[in-house]
Amino acid sequence: MSTVAELIADTLIASGVRRVYGIPGDSLNGFTDALRTRPQLAWVHVRHEEAAAFAAGARPGSPTSSPCAPAAAGRATCT
Repeated sequence: MSTVAELIADTLIASGVRRVYGIPGDSLNGFTDALRTRPQLAWVHVRHEEAAAFAAGARPGSPTSSPCAPAAAGRATCT
C-alpha cells in the first residue's frame, strides 16, 4: 500500500515535475523519503522557504509561472 507522500511524489512525476526545492524537516520526512526512491525527482536544498519559491519560479522552462507546495505550505516547491 502506498503512503500519501508516495502518492504525492507519483502525482508530481505524472505532472511533469522534475525538481523539488525545499528545506527538510519533521513535517517533510515522509515526503523526502518518497523522493529518494524516485530518481525522476531531484531534491534541491535551499536555505529559506522564500528562496525555494524564487528558485522554482525563476527556473527556465518551468511548466508554470507559480511554484506548487505539495507538502507543508511554504516548505517545498517544485518545477
